[in-house]
Amino acid sequence: MAKMSAGTFSDFKDLNESIAGYPRKACFEEIAKHFVSSIYSSYAESVVLARLFATVPYGELPVPNRVVVDALTQSKGVKHLLKEETPVLSLVATNGAQLEWNDRRRSKGHVGIPLVSAAFIEAIPMMSRLLKQLGNDLSWIDSNDTSLVTKTVGNLSGVFYVADAKKEVDQKGRKVIAAQDFVAANKVETVFGFGGGYIGQRVFFVTILFLNERLSRAKAEEFAAALSSFKTVSSESIRKGVFA
Repeated sequence: MAKMSAGTFSDFKDLNESIAGYPRKACFEEIAKHFVSSIYSSYAESVVLARLFATVPYGELPVPNRVVVDALTQSKGVKHLLKEETPVLSLVATNGAQLEWNDRRRSKGHVGIPLVSAAFIEAIPMMSRLLKQLGNDLSWIDSNDTSLVTKTVGNLSGVFYVADAKKEVDQKGRKVIAAQDFVAANKVETVFGFGGGYIGQRVFFVTILFLNERLSRAKAEEFAAALSSFKTVSSESIRKGVFA
């Protein structure tokens, strides 16, 4: 184990190469589990929690996930916007310092975020920044143009970055990381994420890391650039769906 801040590009590439050897015939969920657990075990001195999310059409969600999404959209008054094809940014794999963080089925509040509208996502500071930093604006969410959505998702890249999880706010003065009890209890300093889409697929994924140390944007971008193997290894399995 080591501190991520002390890692070099060569160290990150070594981790990437070890992940690249995972069987490509495995299902997407299993590859995702291996990916986040490899990151966590390699940098457990820094990583409090590592999670990977991927978009899944609402109609293809496991039943327990649908129940959670139904309750969320009902409580927010947007259930009428939820369609079978609505992308839901769903928790696929998780690994962290607490036992309950090592099973996605035990997650209580982050099972899935439905991309029902740009306005709905704008109301969630972390999701809003994440999608904007990985892409551009959020107008594609409201588009009924399937080709535009597919193109946008396929081009999502970049790094989501929050230097100071305790203090950083968005343009509306809201804490970007709203779960300040989680931040305080686990001494979370920097949060960053990276991901991408698949050509010709309406699926994108994002890995989010919550760190107990301050990490520069340059180092976060270096790590993200080195960890390219997940997309390569999972490109075949994604055609069969996200969940096992």
